[in-house]
Amino acid sequence: MNSFWKPVICLAALSLFSFAAHAEVNYVEPAKPYKSSPFLKNVKSGKVKVSKGTVNIPIITWAADGVTVSSNGGMKPNAGSDLAKATGLPVNLELVDNFDKQVENYLSGHSPFLRGTVGMINLASEAISEINPDAAPVVIMQLSWSTGADGFVAKDIDKLADLKGKTIVVQRSGPHVDLVQVLLEDAGLKPGDVNIKYVTEITYNEEVAADGRAHDPASAMREDPSVAGAACIFPDILTLTAGGAVGTGAEDSVKGARGILSTRTASRVIADVYAVRKDFLESNREFVHGFVKAQLAEQDVFAAEIANIAKKDQADKSRLAAFKKKCAPLAGIFLLDEGAVNDYIAWVGADLELVGKTGNIEFFSNDKNPVGFGPTSNRVQSFYASTGMVGSSVVPGIAGWNFATDFGGAAAVAAVPKMPEKAFSSTQAVRKAAESEDASLLFSTEFQFPANTSEIQWQNHKTIFDTLHEKVTRYGGAIVQLRGHSDNFFYNFVVTKAKQGEKTYKKRVPGTNDFQTLPLPKVEQVVNSADQLSYERGFAVKRAYAQYLREALQFTNDEIDLSRFDVKGMGISDPVNAKPKNPDERKANMRGEMYIYAVEAEIPLDFGMDDLQ
Repeated sequence: MNSFWKPVICLAALSLFSFAAHAEVNYVEPAKPYKSSPFLKNVKSGKVKVSKGTVNIPIITWAADGVTVSSNGGMKPNAGSDLAKATGLPVNLELVDNFDKQVENYLSGHSPFLRGTVGMINLASEAISEINPDAAPVVIMQLSWSTGADGFVAKDIDKLADLKGKTIVVQRSGPHVDLVQVLLEDAGLKPGDVNIKYVTEITYNEEVAADGRAHDPASAMREDPSVAGAACIFPDILTLTAGGAVGTGAEDSVKGARGILSTRTASRVIADVYAVRKDFLESNREFVHGFVKAQLAEQDVFAAEIANIAKKDQADKSRLAAFKKKCAPLAGIFLLDEGAVNDYIAWVGADLELVGKTGNIEFFSNDKNPVGFGPTSNRVQSFYASTGMVGSSVVPGIAGWNFATDFGGAAAVAAVPKMPEKAFSSTQAVRKAAESEDASLLFSTEFQFPANTSEIQWQNHKTIFDTLHEKVTRYGGAIVQLRGHSDNFFYNFVVTKAKQGEKTYKKRVPGTNDFQTLPLPKVEQVVNSADQLSYERGFAVKRAYAQYLREALQFTNDEIDLSRFDVKGMGISDPVNAKPKNPDERKANMRGEMYIYAVEAEIPLDFGMDDLQ
């Protein structure tokens, strides 16, 4: 995310770097709360300065920000650009990856804009609102989701819950705090259950590392044996894990390290947004409106060009050549090499999702979206409060645009076209992926069934289905496995009777004290019946979820995609109580379970580097 490619020009260059043995890691303590940050004490809050009729706007080193640069015709003020025409004033773009510096510029009046993730804007909201209530941040649009560029790597753990009591590393005040919060929550861990250490950089920075110390999560994991996990950008994950497998300890990998997940799986966690000062929005609403309009229009342009590339052999080659020429300066800004234009285009098309008008409607206006702006802000504020990062919850405001009508033009493409996060050819492929060694358990829950039934109504378990929908939405590239279980009491009974040579058994007639004699079934028949019942229970959850989507959320059939769901009947193979002796123990065996797995494998995309030649 933030500072993604800039310090890591290529993996080959990164692999040449190596610390001396056991170099010191420069861990830093985040300000708790953020409003006590030392730099804020020296900030002189002021009104927004429009120097020579030009507005300063920050961008960060993230491919989606190339859309902003493109709309402005470059970084410098350009009165003839689409952005300047839409806003009515020239715009000066500034690359400011340091979020604290952005906040300083914002409060001082140097720039009325903040560029960060929803989590980053929420982190600063309390401090800004207290220092200058007129400058309170108002989120005006979402640019993108991270869908592959960020992730989490760990060593010597089987599941996220195994991080309890261990040390993990994350960049302070950066985008990965959002990711760590989600991972801990879904693993059933609280912040205090792990030792979270912070560093200043998101990846290796040669200038900062000139002091011989480690300043980023990947380097910290190499140099500090106590570190069990780290939130990293994807190139660092590849290096730590020896190219995406398991680290051997050679060539800057870490022995035993493997990728737990990336945002290719957790595709609705890191949301990139723009925020603006409240006073600036109130007095310059037309300027801000024009800014958003220009970004949405340019996103449409990028979406159309990526769609052309996705046609592969049928792509319009002249359009592709023109788009590569358009993106060459962006490769120079974000990859420090205009010749890396193919890498830049692949970055836009694979590792992020430009959300467009439709995505902004979904993010800000759909009150049933479990990963929309409101739920996401509330979640991160709760995390910040629990860690002392904020003193009180101050959720940023939103501009309140009607994205469907306020920006004119045809309906925007919802996002840059790309393949689904996981592409499976069959139900067998889903099962194979769910049970592969690469699968990492992200979340699990269970619920009970009455005896001898496989029926479940979502209305009777709304909280569970709300949770299921939240996780399925958040982990857009994960596999959901629904397991059904049967009670083994009758199986145990039949096995015992068969060993005794019995051919019949007695069963009480319901509502009486009388018994009827019945033929003892074969053990295989009991097992088969249990297998069938358990599968029906798992499938009943899938069916009930589809009903939940239709009835509770008004999804159409075309909007419901359950291709990532695997249904598995466990029969009596995994009882909670192997020898149940009472009704409660038997009831515990009659259950359904939901497991969400990250499967970080190579997956096909709509286009690849071979389509960009």
